[in-house]
Amino acid sequence: MNNTFRNFRHKFLNIEKAEGIYIYSNRKKILDMTAGISSFQILGWNNNFINNAIKTQMKLFSHICYKTFNDKNIDKLSNILIKNADHKLDAVYYSGNSGGEACEAAMKLSFLTHQAYGQKKKKWFIGRDQSYHGIGTDAISIAERPGLEIYKSFFSKFRDRVSQNHYLYERYAGESEEDYSKRCAIELEKKILKLGPENVSGFVGETMMGGLIGDVEPSKNYWKYIRKVCDKYNVHLILDECYCGLGTNGKLYCCDWDKITPDFIFVAKALSAGYVPMSAVITRKKYEQKILDKFGRVLHSTTNQGHSLGIAASLACQKIITKKKTLNNVNYIGNYMRKVIKDELGDHEFFFDVRGRGLRFSFEYRCKNKNQFGLKLKEIMFKKHHILISGKWHRVCFTPALIINKEQSDLVLDKFVEEFKKLSKSWH
Repeated sequence: MNNTFRNFRHKFLNIEKAEGIYIYSNRKKILDMTAGISSFQILGWNNNFINNAIKTQMKLFSHICYKTFNDKNIDKLSNILIKNADHKLDAVYYSGNSGGEACEAAMKLSFLTHQAYGQKKKKWFIGRDQSYHGIGTDAISIAERPGLEIYKSFFSKFRDRVSQNHYLYERYAGESEEDYSKRCAIELEKKILKLGPENVSGFVGETMMGGLIGDVEPSKNYWKYIRKVCDKYNVHLILDECYCGLGTNGKLYCCDWDKITPDFIFVAKALSAGYVPMSAVITRKKYEQKILDKFGRVLHSTTNQGHSLGIAASLACQKIITKKKTLNNVNYIGNYMRKVIKDELGDHEFFFDVRGRGLRFSFEYRCKNKNQFGLKLKEIMFKKHHILISGKWHRVCFTPALIINKEQSDLVLDKFVEEFKKLSKSWH
């Protein structure tokens, strides 16, 4: 009898070992274009530099209380996360293990900050359609992931949403991208006015809409217009970069492409690249000072926040990610792969869009039974070529480790384009 409680009812793939961007199962070497399915293994497996950093830390101590003791690596990591950013945030709060924890920490810090400034009514948070920020109750209450509606009775009543930001889906006939961005900002402003500006604490959104809808870049100047609305009504702008941040997009922070400074950015899976669970919130030092002045402490904590093994792993990871060589490779391979897919399949009858930033990008297709088409394509790539891709719903999502090289990407592109064309011929 198997005593493990699993998420799905299917046959699980037994993994024997993993190295670089490859996993090994049943004596087969599999090239993984998903970075561990959930896009977390962004520096590949078994990196000696990261492994040695964890081993070194283990010989000192595995974890100490974040609220009481100091681990010198914490400030080193915070310095890297701040000094390599284009935005003007200047403090890092280590929230725990997961992106969901980081989301809820950011929301609580937003709420506490308003409370500390005497804005007692600011309890509402606004999210967006087609978004996902983690499985915690606060995180899913502002999101719209299919199937999670069952938890609605758990949600706080102080939650609301506006439309997703997706120009190709949501534009009016003849509407420019700039005008669409302005309309999105007006929608948010109307929502804030409806709820009452004195009642709204923060607006939460993925900087680039991620794995659900498929790597949708923000429309032109979208975040600049949203920033202006938030400033106008003293609403915190909270960006989710668990999926699209920390080098995966081609810059350290995805919002640096948009040339804005939010009030909070929360990060997780890309922080320690899957080696040890770790999450954080990047924010403003003045918020910390105001909260401590008012309450004497931050009224939020978790047992594993600032976990020393996670900090050691994250510090090693960020030393690699912030190198120009790493970010240059992310942008080069990402741009190259998108161009090849567009050149090879751009005139295909199923083609709809190729989009994204860095090594977070999607190819969306239009055909009958889109979800089954993607699943079949995934099955073919795996069984015939030992290449693992994420194909489902309406798109194929490419999220390989940032260390992928051109030879590996060419192999994937050759097989993918070939199998896409073959499958589509019989799909009618």
